[in-house]
Amino acid sequence: MTARDGLNLVVALGLLVAATAQIALPLPLPGVPVALLLAVFVFVNRLEVTRSAAVIGAIVAVLFVWSLATGILGPTGAMARVTFLSVLLMSLNMLSRAASRSPDVRDAAEVVASRPRGARYLFVTVGTHVFSIFLNFGAVSVIAALLAQSRETLVRQNALRDLTLSMIRGFGAMPMWSPLALSTIITLSILPEVGYFEVLPFGLAAAAFYMTAGYVMSRRGAAPQPPSTTRAMPGRADRRVLGRVVLRVGLLVCGAIALQQVTALTLPEAVLFAVLAFALGWWAMQSGDPRRPGIAQEAAVSVATTVNEIVIVGGAGFIGAVISEAISRQTGGLPVPPDAVFPLAVGLIPFVMVGAGLVAVNPIVSTSILLGVLHPLVPESILIWMAVAAKTGWGITAAASPFTANVLIAGRVMGLPGGELVRSDNLRLTLLMLAVTSLFCAAATYLSLGR
Repeated sequence: MTARDGLNLVVALGLLVAATAQIALPLPLPGVPVALLLAVFVFVNRLEVTRSAAVIGAIVAVLFVWSLATGILGPTGAMARVTFLSVLLMSLNMLSRAASRSPDVRDAAEVVASRPRGARYLFVTVGTHVFSIFLNFGAVSVIAALLAQSRETLVRQNALRDLTLSMIRGFGAMPMWSPLALSTIITLSILPEVGYFEVLPFGLAAAAFYMTAGYVMSRRGAAPQPPSTTRAMPGRADRRVLGRVVLRVGLLVCGAIALQQVTALTLPEAVLFAVLAFALGWWAMQSGDPRRPGIAQEAAVSVATTVNEIVIVGGAGFIGAVISEAISRQTGGLPVPPDAVFPLAVGLIPFVMVGAGLVAVNPIVSTSILLGVLHPLVPESILIWMAVAAKTGWGITAAASPFTANVLIAGRVMGLPGGELVRSDNLRLTLLMLAVTSLFCAAATYLSLGR
């Protein structure tokens, strides 16, 4: 193990201890030691830090000094949020690494990618959606790599663009409902008054509508397929492989929810411990895999390869918390907007998120700032619709921005311009989802205010 790996391991263990302590103890932990630990982490891995992460990190550094000097750092809970998100990202990355080594995951991805022409779009969409729950955007990378092996055939069949879109759309539907998605973790962390099961039905409905509408649009103008291929289904052995992967996803999701139900943990906290336990368990079960590193190396690599995500996600969470606290501390309070403004504000959340995504603002940042600003100003009765708007808007943005990781990976592996795909080919679906989501959330907000 190199000196850099050793330092990354120390950072991982330090953050894990801090996160566990702040969950278990009634008093908040001092934020300065965590900030110093993260500063060392970023410095050690500075060569991997991207420009966007560096910009957000610089903003966070300035806000940290200002909030520390003005005495609002502790009340904001910003460092607690940064600590939690950092450990969650490391745990998710460790889970993704374990999943990527699994023969079942590789075999299931191959089953999805090898479907006959008439059934392929639907299988790729749903497959990417399911795999992304624990592989995140690694699901796009795995399935795209398999599809790219038949690129010439896909080009002849005029199916390359549709299948690339199917991956992007399948991934984009995941943040709309999954309890493991960063959209859920960040939204519920900023809006603790909203319960996961309150927004779950709307998230599932949005994801189903999004994927179904994408499938319908992909079939328009397509040449009719022979019945033998349009109804093609995997054989019994392939179905067992798919079933084992779906079972793992179900166990992880249900395990997180069950942990939240039987303990005093919030859902984000339960997700953290469930993901960490699942990742360690999966790592332990791979003892015969020669590619599996030791646990210390696994932890060190998991934290090192998330440096940009930790800076961007943790930084966005910090910025949102500081903004929210600063607004609530305004002398005399900010003027409460009239009720007529709230439906418009909630309805515009998805539009603002997608617009920000088109200029390279990650939904992590836009969600944290939007919810951080609005949270102190709106009545509690409409917080649920803010959460629905933000989570659905996050998913739409993931498939509408040319700068998100899933779009960049899909475009690069498939040899297509990602920006053109989402700005033209996916434009109709994006506009449809924006219209439906915004109208629904605005109407629901209006009705909630009238109760």
